Amino acid sequence: MSRPLWLRFLVISVFFSVLLSLLYLWMIREVTMRPGDEVQRSMYLFIARIVEGDNYAEGLGRVQTYRSESPAISLEMWVVNTDNQVLASSVKDAPPASLLERKKPDLIHQVLTRGRFFSGSAASGIVRLQSAEPVYLLVNNPGTPARGAVLTMGILFVVTLITAILLGLLLLTLYLRGRSAEARQVIHSIEAGDLTARFTSGRLDAIGGLMQHFNTMADEIQRLVIQLQTIEKTRRELLQELGHDLRTPLTSLRTAIDTIAVHGESMEQLERQEFFNVITSELDYFTRLIDDLFFIAHIDEPRYRNLAHLASRLDLCDLLKTETSHSLHAQQQAERPVTFELQIDAACTNACHISGDAYLITRLLHNVFDNAARYAQSRVRIRLQPVADTLELIVEDDGPGLSADGIARFGQRRDTRLMFAGLPSRQTGISLGLGSVIIKTIIQLHGGDYEISNGEAHQDFPGARLRLVFPTRPSEP
Repeated sequence: MSRPLWLRFLVISVFFSVLLSLLYLWMIREVTMRPGDEVQRSMYLFIARIVEGDNYAEGLGRVQTYRSESPAISLEMWVVNTDNQVLASSVKDAPPASLLERKKPDLIHQVLTRGRFFSGSAASGIVRLQSAEPVYLLVNNPGTPARGAVLTMGILFVVTLITAILLGLLLLTLYLRGRSAEARQVIHSIEAGDLTARFTSGRLDAIGGLMQHFNTMADEIQRLVIQLQTIEKTRRELLQELGHDLRTPLTSLRTAIDTIAVHGESMEQLERQEFFNVITSELDYFTRLIDDLFFIAHIDEPRYRNLAHLASRLDLCDLLKTETSHSLHAQQQAERPVTFELQIDAACTNACHISGDAYLITRLLHNVFDNAARYAQSRVRIRLQPVADTLELIVEDDGPGLSADGIARFGQRRDTRLMFAGLPSRQTGISLGLGSVIIKTIIQLHGGDYEISNGEAHQDFPGARLRLVFPTRPSEP
């Protein structure tokens, strides 16, 4: 502990010690020096009760015997009559003239006092005893020498005060040193990489509270570090996946280009056109892959993570009609014989609103319809129906469906592109990896859920069956 801090604690300790000592002395003064205190009257009356009897000398002797057990209280006692004649005495000396000249009590057991009996200074009292003729007990307490008593009490007070201050500072110093050593150990452990190091403080003092705040801060730092480590791990995995996703189309492109460059002139027109179709397909895949990567990076922004504060009221029926029309037009432009059948339950007319971001919901529907059309043979069915407080969107196709591994890993990034046997040549080599990740991320951001499966083989739509559930938003008044 530094010297300035030690001096501050010293000054504070002295201040509070003096304050408490003054309060203690004031309480003693109030108890022992209050004029007319009933305690000192009871003391004089107690002595009078002992002295009363046929033999006053024996009574005074009994009082002296009791007093011998408390020698610090010095008492001089006499029994006198109305003429100040001494009938009995506990000392050889005569009563002081000032005491004899004072007025005597008129009533039996009436007490007249002067001074304070327990103050250490001179005090006296006169008590009328119970007898046929007026008889009085004179008690004189000469007190103790003031200078010696004050000096003794002063020295004792100063020694006690200094001892208390030094003991308090010693205990405080040892406590702070222990806390400092514990703090250095915890900080050293954190610097060494142990993010779980914490203070084991259960005390309610100020330093214990600071240590609790430090533990809270360390928890937050550990959470942020783990989050950064997770993000870094995800980034590395994404780069590895991207490398795998790029390797196959690059190989196909290189092979097709080399083949055309070497054998292009000797190829037939149809064969050459097939190679150009491969190149176009791989370039389309590159375009979709880059677009998906940019979208995944974009959706991790805080404004989308806090979607609940920015969500607007959307009509899902209108969005479905628009996106279905766009997907059908795109299939016609690509000369693909895939039709879309949109079926909206009549009950959805007044309960077709959800809370969400229009851009994200549009992208979700685009990915869902594009994947369904890519694997369908000729038909895609889209059904919307209300279920309790949700809207259930079911998208089915008549393709070969997904493999068991494809269903299990839906919504996860994959290190290879999925190849489906039995698909037309225009559908081979298409990946659901990033597309399913986008679908899963958007539906979960909107508080919904999803389920992927295959239809029954004997039904009209035996292919993939994707069920999306959206929480509904009540109609505004």
